[in-house]
Amino acid sequence: MGKDFFLEIGCEEIPSRFLKETAEAIATNLKNFFNEEEIEYGEIKVYFTPRRLIFYVDKVSDEQTEKTIKIKGPSKKIAFTQNGEPSPALKGFLSKHGATIEDISIESTTQGEYVFLNKNLGKKETKYLLEEKLPEIILSIPLKKSMRWDGVTFIRPIRWIVSLFGDTVVNFKIGVVKSSNRTKPFLKTEKKDIVVKSFNDYKETLEKEGIVMSLEKRIDIINSSLLEMEKEFLVEIDKDKNLMYELANLTESPKVFHLMLSKEAKKIPQSIVSGIVKMGARMFPGFKNGEILYVFGVQNGINRSTEVIKNGFNRIVSAKIDDAVFFYNKDREVQLKERIDFLKSITFETHLGSYYDKTMRLLKLTSFMGEMFNLTNEERLILDRATLLSKADLGTLTVAEYPELHGFVGKELALESGEKEEVAQTILDHIFPRFKGDKLPYTNTGKVLGIIDRIDTLVGSFAVGLEPTGSEDPYGLRRVSIGLLSILVSFNNTASLGELIDIALRNFDKDLVKDFKRDNLLKFIKQRFKTILEELNIRYDIINAVLKKDDFSPYLSCKKAKFIEKNYNSEEFNDFVLAYKRIYNIVRDFEVQKKLEEELFSTDYEKKLFSKCCELKRKVQELDLMDFEKIMNEFYSIIPNINDFFDNVLVMDKNENVRENRLSLLSELLSIFKEFASFEEIIKKQS
Repeated sequence: MGKDFFLEIGCEEIPSRFLKETAEAIATNLKNFFNEEEIEYGEIKVYFTPRRLIFYVDKVSDEQTEKTIKIKGPSKKIAFTQNGEPSPALKGFLSKHGATIEDISIESTTQGEYVFLNKNLGKKETKYLLEEKLPEIILSIPLKKSMRWDGVTFIRPIRWIVSLFGDTVVNFKIGVVKSSNRTKPFLKTEKKDIVVKSFNDYKETLEKEGIVMSLEKRIDIINSSLLEMEKEFLVEIDKDKNLMYELANLTESPKVFHLMLSKEAKKIPQSIVSGIVKMGARMFPGFKNGEILYVFGVQNGINRSTEVIKNGFNRIVSAKIDDAVFFYNKDREVQLKERIDFLKSITFETHLGSYYDKTMRLLKLTSFMGEMFNLTNEERLILDRATLLSKADLGTLTVAEYPELHGFVGKELALESGEKEEVAQTILDHIFPRFKGDKLPYTNTGKVLGIIDRIDTLVGSFAVGLEPTGSEDPYGLRRVSIGLLSILVSFNNTASLGELIDIALRNFDKDLVKDFKRDNLLKFIKQRFKTILEELNIRYDIINAVLKKDDFSPYLSCKKAKFIEKNYNSEEFNDFVLAYKRIYNIVRDFEVQKKLEEELFSTDYEKKLFSKCCELKRKVQELDLMDFEKIMNEFYSIIPNINDFFDNVLVMDKNENVRENRLSLLSELLSIFKEFASFEEIIKKQS
């Protein structure tokens, strides 16, 4: 059956954004430890709160599986004298490994016969190995941010450790902190440490303290409370998922409370108030008829005085609203278009110039992109104007204080400056999505401006050597590329990434982009796109099939992947893949040297396949790129001809001209199929 292993690492508060990755990294080290030490174990469960990293492993064996290793010794010729006695070399080998002549065997190898020793390494107790390895398991994880105390480096200082194997303490030490069977209660109380006898006992202890160790349960508590308060206060609460996730990671005992918003908040646009409430105060705004009446916060500690906490939050929110009213009223004194020149003083990136320079680059792209994405003439005028004004709010006092309100402030000031509603909405739209899972731009013009903005950032950054390395991405280029892909996937257009990159590249000084590596950027974005498709539950072989080419259209590739996934188990698709692979396997390394010569076809089977190939090429070219059903039906129609050809025609004919002509025919057919996808990547077994 095995025993339970339980580990709690108690720390000073770990920042929300590092909690999950820290816990998962330690869990990975634990898994590697059990595997490398050949210790049998069951499931590893991971939990975390701001103060606790918790790991539970069931069915852990008491000791390692017995290990035996084979050690190669000297060759047989060297190991024995002419009389067959052990030589000094063999004796030294046996002495080194504590073995006798009876323990060895002679085995044949490619280099001749050699002495081998099967050495039993025995087995160690799991508890002993845990005590030896746990400090390394905990401290060897990669850290983006860390603190150092008492000679120890970790995400935050460790203040207590609980470690139990069965009901026995696993003794080890990190810095001055020794492991024990004593956990801490909720830390805002004066209670003493609590002894725990097992993981189940530990869970019951936390429950009594009001501590919720499951992130999912904390999120559910917050969400359920907000739903109840919507009914109680007759408002619609903006239950921002990212804010909810962050607050669930900032509390281990969450409790939702409400505040009435001050009348001052009515003096500025509610979209700005909403941003300040969410980003500045970490609270959820509650709307009624478009106006924020209440805000809802999450306190840490269900037994703490809510009134004291509400008073503290009220002071914070009021101060931030007062500041925002002052800043915004100052900002509205200057029209948005008059702020464009000020962008010359705001650096975008040292080598890529100011935000004014970036704006001018974006403006040069609008005509190309407007045409590429089939915008109407009216939409193109809106795009041009919105592009010119898109970064102007970066020079405002409000955005300087609250950078997350870039775009929101731009929209409101555009409206106050007399710009068209469509221009103002495009200014706001282009910032979305700001993070994974965020909403997409509402307008086509917002989508195109979002694409232009992101492709300029990516091309420029890669051109000047800012390509992310390893886990480091200081300029957020992974986020930028995911935002770009999210927009492109949602936009009904077949534009390829290579086209977008090439158009953006024209806007940069030639000396600046002389070292730009187009393939590196394509590979970087493609890797992000693979992740997006994986999250859509697309099979890995289908992803490889639609992304085999260096360049690709995100929208088209995503639609193709979904279509293939839907038809993956159909009999027709299976037959097609098998027929495709018959072609691929024989021509994969063949290079076409000559044009196809119809007169060289001598059998009805190859003549028929040639005729069907020409017909297929014509029909596929006439079909819409997005009409996958019809394209694949055309592919299916030629399967019998492919099979008849292979069953009755010798491709590798002795006559070189005949052989090359037949290979060229197959290559031509393969190229038609490959325009859709590289089906050799699809995993199918011969039935």
